[in-house]
Amino acid sequence: MPEALYQIEDLSFVYGPVKAIDGLSLEIAPGLFHGIVGPNGCGKTTLLDLMVGTRRPAGGRVRLAGRDLHEYPRLELARRVALVPQEFALNFPFSVEETVLMGRHPHIPRFASPRAKDLEAVEAALEAMGVTELKAKRFGELSGGEKQRVALARALAQDAPILLLDEPTSHLDVNHALAVLATAERLVRREGRTVVAVMHDLNLAAAFCDRVIFLRRGRLHAEGPTGQALTTESLREVFGVSARVEWDDFAGARVVVFQKPGGAA
Repeated sequence: MPEALYQIEDLSFVYGPVKAIDGLSLEIAPGLFHGIVGPNGCGKTTLLDLMVGTRRPAGGRVRLAGRDLHEYPRLELARRVALVPQEFALNFPFSVEETVLMGRHPHIPRFASPRAKDLEAVEAALEAMGVTELKAKRFGELSGGEKQRVALARALAQDAPILLLDEPTSHLDVNHALAVLATAERLVRREGRTVVAVMHDLNLAAAFCDRVIFLRRGRLHAEGPTGQALTTESLREVFGVSARVEWDDFAGARVVVFQKPGGAA
């Protein structure tokens, strides 16, 4: 595996009396598609927040490219890391195009107007997420799935080498979910970017992720290449379910087949 891009050491974070992250140590390699999976409340979203610097750890540290995350100036960090949160809301009636243009702010000099390359990046991001026809609409008028694709377009326009995605397909139909993950995969394969995505759909994780990170109760349970880490045993230990993982020629990927509770395998 390549030298670590992120080095996470003995990381902890608490919400009141609750330890959301509890002594977690992990390395994230560059140029790969990493999936974070685990039960609800196991610390997945909190980990992404700590990796982008929107939260500060209660203990331990996060290093990016060998440098403590809190040492990065905000603009420099925004040029390196883009986050797509679970819920993206705006308090003002910005259009879709204006919303996506916000992703270019780390690259636009203060008090300057967007340049041609900024507008080109916005158009490319709108097209990549299939929302070009929505660009004049107000963001607040969109459906949940449309908002999610616009938030992804905003992150693409940011043009950061690291993309953190928090449940990027949660509001999307299967067609758009596959398109979004295929776009993320292309960024990894063709441009060498690093994608770290919180994912609930284990079959999508199996199909797109190079490596899978299992979290359980704020701790690292397992991590490794998808074919090695995503196993019957890990699914039982982390999720408490019976399932088998097998290769499917039609899918061109591993698939997870779950046992219905109370039913036959």
